[in-house]
Amino acid sequence: MTALNFSITHEGIFLATDTLVSRDGRPLMYTAKVLMLPHLDGFVSGTGSIALFQRWSHEILSEGMIHMSVLNVLTPDRLRKIWNEMSEEERDNGSADIYHLYYDPNDDQFGGFAYRYSNDFKSEPLGYGDYSNPGFDNAIEILDFPGDLIRACRRQRFAQEKLDPGERRQIGGQVIAYMMQRHEAEGEPMSTLMTAQVAYVFEDFDDMFLDCDDPTDDEIWGSDPETCPSPI
Repeated sequence: MTALNFSITHEGIFLATDTLVSRDGRPLMYTAKVLMLPHLDGFVSGTGSIALFQRWSHEILSEGMIHMSVLNVLTPDRLRKIWNEMSEEERDNGSADIYHLYYDPNDDQFGGFAYRYSNDFKSEPLGYGDYSNPGFDNAIEILDFPGDLIRACRRQRFAQEKLDPGERRQIGGQVIAYMMQRHEAEGEPMSTLMTAQVAYVFEDFDDMFLDCDDPTDDEIWGSDPETCPSPI
């Protein structure tokens, strides 16, 4: 799962991911990989296991929270619990990072936290700067939105395609670009304005979609026509 690129600046948070989800090197589906939380002035995203990201998103939406800093205190233990309950297939070879990006109205600044499986999901504060996952040499500085984010995702895909299939991270579908900035209106308290847009479509989008939507895929629907569950 996922090309993820984002920049945390004094002016806001600028973020982009691709939409392709794969399993065992094969395209599985397209989906959004960012949860927008306007009531918490935050974004949630992740790389690696799509199941962890989706389960964590569901848990956040199922409970009342007042701010991302409060959520940060609870996140490591809850991610560990979810991870321990997941199957090996859902864990996607033990790769998983979760990211929380937010605006803090008390300090009037943007920030974030990373929670990585490789670090036992401990909370890691993220300061101002540019971040890329998977990393690549000579990372693009995010100055132009969404152009630099599109270029970063394309470069990540190009770099991944040079790797052996067993080491490759599948990147494709669309690039969805997100932005969060301060919103000021006369007579109202400071708030945030969030936007999301399909900023780019990879050239093989249609071919990948047909692969995702193949009703003859025995691994997804089964090989016995009498027992094969309907995709609808």
